[in-house]
Amino acid sequence: MSGTAAMIGGLAAMTASSITHPADSLKVRMFLHGEGKSAKSAGTVNLVKDIYRSEGVRRGFFRGVTATWLRQALFSTSRFGVNDAMQSKLSGGKGAKALSVGGKVAAAGVAGGVAASISCPADMILVRMQADGRLPVTERRGYRNVFHGLRKVYAEEGAMQLYRGLCPLVMRGVCVTAGQFTTYDLAKRTFIERFGCGDGIRTHLLASTMAGTVSTLIVNPLDVVKSRMMQSKSVPTGTSTVLRTYSSDLDCVRQTYRAEGIRGFYKGLPATFMRQCPQVILMWVIFEQYKRVFAQLKTRVASN
Repeated sequence: MSGTAAMIGGLAAMTASSITHPADSLKVRMFLHGEGKSAKSAGTVNLVKDIYRSEGVRRGFFRGVTATWLRQALFSTSRFGVNDAMQSKLSGGKGAKALSVGGKVAAAGVAGGVAASISCPADMILVRMQADGRLPVTERRGYRNVFHGLRKVYAEEGAMQLYRGLCPLVMRGVCVTAGQFTTYDLAKRTFIERFGCGDGIRTHLLASTMAGTVSTLIVNPLDVVKSRMMQSKSVPTGTSTVLRTYSSDLDCVRQTYRAEGIRGFYKGLPATFMRQCPQVILMWVIFEQYKRVFAQLKTRVASN
């Protein structure tokens, strides 16, 4: 089922991301707010008002949506497909039910790492497009869409810069996919087998809410580092204090901790929850519905 799982998972994630993109944009702005200064976060309401006043709805909250679509097309398609293939391999073809919790975590972790590596360039452009509005006009990148951004980075900064922030992104992919996929699978099975719930939307909602909560707590510190690395300058130039430069992922962690403390890694946690939890819930609910529709279509085709 690897190919089917990849296609359905990718479509479900792209659908969910189209809905949650404004919250994702707000989350990135909060990660970058006060970078290198103090751990005090921008008020969510005030930040929403500022973005709306200065950029409007389309440019402020839907900037970078093309990068979101490409990222999910690469990331979620890959992780659903690889996870399905890994589970089949580890279980000896017996299916996910035959796997231990450790096996599920391993399969999902590998899938998340592979998927993050593949989607890194799209993720980088997404972060830069979402953050562009917070910069002075002279420092904005002005990417018109994800493909324009990819071309500009390649031409101006080199191919390797498309993988800036890869390490925290891969760590994020491994941790969030292992936590999210395993939690959803175990919660869904528990509700069905122990509590007698049917395999319907209510069960999918409950299981996906648990998965979304777990993945939010895991992902926030990694997202802060990833976003700051991807937004930062590739080389030190000028005296700008808006676009900071980090020599490595570890340097970003050190500078963030030194200037903002441990709370700096949890900046934007409400916005992360606002985006991550609905994203996970929508993705799994839509995935289950798409899977059901696909099974029905497959049955009809086979019977004709």
